[in-house]
Amino acid sequence: MRSVLFTAGALMAAAAMYYLYQRQLGAISFFILSIVFFFLAYGQLKKRKQPGVSKAESKSEKRRENRR
Repeated sequence: MRSVLFTAGALMAAAAMYYLYQRQLGAISFFILSIVFFFLAYGQLKKRKQPGVSKAESKSEKRRENRR
């Protein structure tokens, strides 16, 4: 379900970016994408630095991420 929502969001973002580029406003889409990627990276960093997570749990999470 999560991948379906992610794909739908990516398609909507691509359509919005195309619309903005047609209106000569491509810098806005890059600004929005930079904000999105910043928060995605911040979430990944926060997951990695959780103090209660043991090494065995973090390895199993890395395996789950590799499967995606």
